[in-house]
Amino acid sequence: MRLGLDIGSRIISTAILSDGGEFLCLKQAETPLDSYRDILHTISNLIAAVTADISHDGIVGVAVPGFVHEGIAQNSYLESLNGKNLQADLQASLGRHVTLANSGACFTLWEARHAGAKDHDNVFGMLIDDSSWGGLVIDKKLIRGRNDIAANWGHIPLPWPVPHELDGHDCWCGRVGCLDSFVSARGMEDDYFRITDSQLSATAIATAAHGMDIVAESALQVLEDRIGRATALIINMLDPDVIMLGGTVGCFERLLTTVPRKWPGYVHTAKVKTQLLQSQSGNNAVVAGAAFLNG
Repeated sequence: MRLGLDIGSRIISTAILSDGGEFLCLKQAETPLDSYRDILHTISNLIAAVTADISHDGIVGVAVPGFVHEGIAQNSYLESLNGKNLQADLQASLGRHVTLANSGACFTLWEARHAGAKDHDNVFGMLIDDSSWGGLVIDKKLIRGRNDIAANWGHIPLPWPVPHELDGHDCWCGRVGCLDSFVSARGMEDDYFRITDSQLSATAIATAAHGMDIVAESALQVLEDRIGRATALIINMLDPDVIMLGGTVGCFERLLTTVPRKWPGYVHTAKVKTQLLQSQSGNNAVVAGAAFLNG
């Protein structure tokens, strides 16, 4: 059996899965946004709850909304995690060995080995939620990189920008023009607010576009064009078999049709064979991937 934990920007999830990938138990709680101590306390309670239902004494795989190098969390959208020795603190509070990886890496690992892309060897994952993370699997092996930041596509500049497109796009990481500030739920919501001076969630904007709202449709088309450019850049650099989309924004159904239409103008080949797929595992893909970090 496998034990996984996902520290999400809104929800912390923990689950026990069978070795074959079947969910045996799942528990969730809201993420404390401002207190590192409260995050550790919430995690301890969730692990206690899930292991009370099904005994598990093994390693805990943990998905982190940021990067972890030598146990230290960094560049996380949850600021209370940054600079903390998350691995040591979790091991102390849980009394278990802990393995950590970025949320996007866990998502990609699950999809490449157990879910929608399991028939392919080389998979690039793009997890597009409040913030955007990525993962890279080559020959079925998760690639972490020398600095544990492999597939960090959200913090490279928006490729092929048009005039004035970067204006006002300050990223939460402190830089300007990162893809995360364009291709994320938060980025989409900010774009819509600039046009309308109204706050709508990314999901509500997509729903409004489906209902023939012209402004919402325009915002969604802009997002699709930017995802098209982002995925074209990935294909030019890594040439994967599959790009797997997940997360709240990544699972907008129309992306499977609209995004590949953007590729011919940017991908340097006459015929693109890379497949664009979407996760069918919903929000549970990350915690499931975390459970399988240990092989």
